[in-house]
Amino acid sequence: MDAEIDLRGILGLIRRQLWLILSTIATILVLTIVFTYSLTPRYTANSLVFVDTSVKNLLTSVNGMSNPNADNSRIESEVAILKSDSVLLNVVRENNLVTDSEFGIKVSLKDKILSWLRIPLPPAPTGDEALARVLDAFKSAVRVNREGLTYVINVGVVSTDPVKAATLANSLGEIYISEQLNAKVASTLTNRDTIQKQVEAANAAMVASENDFDSYISENIERLEKQSNAVGLTDLKAELSKINDDRTSELRRITTLQASLQSQDFSSLVNELGSQALAELQSQREDLAKRIASTTSDSPESINLRAELAKVDNSLSSAATQEVDNLQKAVENYQKQADDVRKKIRSTVLDSNLPMEVLAQMFSMQKSSEIARQQYQTLLSRKTELESQASLQLPDSRVVSAALVPTSPSFPNNKVILGMSLLFAIGFGTGLAILREYFIGGFVSENQIEAVLKVPLSAIAPRQATGDEHHKLASPTSSLADLMVTAPLSLFSESVRRLRLTLDQQERKHTGVKSQDADEGAIIMVSSALPNEGKSTMALSLARAYALTGKRTLLIDCDLRKPSVNKQLNLEPNHDFIDYLRQDRSSATLTSLIMRDPLSNLTVLLGGRRSDIATDELVMSEKMGRILSSARKHFDYVILDTPPVEPVVDGLYLARHADMIVFVIKWASTPQSSAKRAVAALKENKNPDAGIVTLLNQQDRAKMSGNYSYSGYYTE
Repeated sequence: MDAEIDLRGILGLIRRQLWLILSTIATILVLTIVFTYSLTPRYTANSLVFVDTSVKNLLTSVNGMSNPNADNSRIESEVAILKSDSVLLNVVRENNLVTDSEFGIKVSLKDKILSWLRIPLPPAPTGDEALARVLDAFKSAVRVNREGLTYVINVGVVSTDPVKAATLANSLGEIYISEQLNAKVASTLTNRDTIQKQVEAANAAMVASENDFDSYISENIERLEKQSNAVGLTDLKAELSKINDDRTSELRRITTLQASLQSQDFSSLVNELGSQALAELQSQREDLAKRIASTTSDSPESINLRAELAKVDNSLSSAATQEVDNLQKAVENYQKQADDVRKKIRSTVLDSNLPMEVLAQMFSMQKSSEIARQQYQTLLSRKTELESQASLQLPDSRVVSAALVPTSPSFPNNKVILGMSLLFAIGFGTGLAILREYFIGGFVSENQIEAVLKVPLSAIAPRQATGDEHHKLASPTSSLADLMVTAPLSLFSESVRRLRLTLDQQERKHTGVKSQDADEGAIIMVSSALPNEGKSTMALSLARAYALTGKRTLLIDCDLRKPSVNKQLNLEPNHDFIDYLRQDRSSATLTSLIMRDPLSNLTVLLGGRRSDIATDELVMSEKMGRILSSARKHFDYVILDTPPVEPVVDGLYLARHADMIVFVIKWASTPQSSAKRAVAALKENKNPDAGIVTLLNQQDRAKMSGNYSYSGYYTE
């Protein structure tokens, strides 16, 4: 049941604040649409880069396996490298983004304003500063993320131009892979250069060791021949000397030929080499040179002859180069012959009967030479391998999916923005409705009144439509309070009787209020926080409700600044009551001021016309006190229609005389802050034993949720 009541309350709140909710939603949606479609669309192009963590070497048939435990760190490192300034800066330079309209340096709005105001502009950025700004702008457009725990990296670039976004995304991936390959090649070449120094040192050590051994044998060959009785050492030494002399001579000849070849001195080449083929080519060359000399330089014949001469020169150069290569091979044979003779000398010496100390010394020198040669060969082999690896390096990453030109913008996502905006608008509109309903706006429920004002709600009076009112009332100028007589079974009349019941219950609770058998009547004050809340109508209706039960009832219009009871009774206004309080007319008596309600036996004391003096002096006078004391003795109930509390203080002075106070609140209209201040002021100024009840007036049943299942008890 409670859930049903809460649901009805929510539906009622929505119905009452529907216009506010819908207008809030419409406003937010319109602003969102205008803002969204004013944004410049941005496109995101994505490429996928795969990182292969295995060790690759084309010189071997088996590649090394990666370490799975280190793969995560490796992939994250590659992501950091992809986002590094070095890679991004190369993309900026490669695509000339410094002059790009989106990422490049351009005149800012601030500079335009300063220029328009003729204020000196700040100095233009330097080249490095401009490049740094472009780099920062491009960096904000780059999105590099690892796809979960995979080996795939998503490389994205955001741009206002979809083609540019795809181009930059692919360029970023390609430059990253190119730099990765260059880094591997550079690392390999660095290792090669390091080994090259060791190769040179090993070669020097090997040569020195060989020279030491050969020098020792050469210097001691005669002594060794005598000590070992070895025959032929002298002849081997002479043969070695001859081979070295021939080798040196050939090297000089090769140097001369290479110089002639470089300077294209073909005559010297032919004379030095003595080749018949070269001689014939040289003869053809000389003949062509003579024929060219006899022709004009621009003639077709001259051009053809020059072309033939170029062919002959190429043939001469190729033939001479081949001859020089053959001579170099011959020199290599000399070196081989020399090595063979050295081996014979060494073996002859080592196999001879030499003293032990000489053999030990020679074996030591030979072993040092062999170790130096082995080290040299190992380092030379490693250097050659690194040189091969430098030209055969492969990148560890590759693009597995190139970026395509995006067909739809990634920002703004209109559907998502509008959807979120709609949800926000609904929530915000509902929040405003709740704020207006329960904190800023008027009162609409019993719980709301009791929670805010801390006073009980006696009844809820409905709003009476004008058409219904005319249908039930005697004339268009009649008061709504006439329904107490003309429509006693109406919902309005029942709400007034419920107010009367609440006052009777409160009367029995407070000792300061008389019982039905007491001699004095009760004074009931009807007040409100603000004007036009139906206070006078309720005062008249309540007075008639008591009068219709046979109670002696007096209604006093105490709103002397703006009296209205006379209008509702269709009686002519006068100044008698005000004059009586001012004692301006001594002939006037209270009895002469009292009138009868035309529709009931209610006695009325009218306020008459508006007062032209401060009314608080009148209501707080001793004469007003005597009037109320006299009314207590002659009437069962005295109803005071008092002015609203917020504009004037009259009601607060009259509250001291009241036994009960009815505080009228206009449904969904009276501000909560005003009602709180008014009730607080009444509590401070009222009789301590007097009670306060509230009446929620002019409820709009059309804005309340649910159906009135008991509506058959009323006649409207």
